[in-house]
Amino acid sequence: MVRKKRQGPRKKLLYFFLNEKIHKVIKSSKAKDEIIAWCYPDKKRVMYSYTQVKENMSGAYTIPQVSKILNRTAVSIQRYILEGKISRPQKIYSISNPGASWGKFMLSESDIYQLHQFVLEAGYTKNFPSRAEVTALLKHNLILYTKTEDGNFVPVWKAE
Repeated sequence: MVRKKRQGPRKKLLYFFLNEKIHKVIKSSKAKDEIIAWCYPDKKRVMYSYTQVKENMSGAYTIPQVSKILNRTAVSIQRYILEGKISRPQKIYSISNPGASWGKFMLSESDIYQLHQFVLEAGYTKNFPSRAEVTALLKHNLILYTKTEDGNFVPVWKAE
């Protein structure tokens, strides 16, 4: 009981990008060192080494997750995608019915950086995180802030 409170819930790997293709984990086993996943662009089931996936994968983020990272509404991010202002991210669909019209966009880290660059160039910079802050949020690093004399909070970075 105490251990459960101390460790907290573990984040389960469900979607990931590998070789710039979106995958969904069907079955994973650390003991066997294998992950069986569905590759959405190829529309087939594939098997990878668990350690290789952990080393080479990049995260997959939904539009609501990206909206929290970039301090923008999900509607505005969807509008940027539908208007073609940023490249169209990959879609996921029901594995049991690949021909269905239903789908959900999943953004890779490179898609998020492209979106970040577009918003900066468009001039929508109020309450907008810097590239270093976005990188820290994507890598789950700690962001330290200090309060200036005028009451604003400024991120403080230590050398890596």
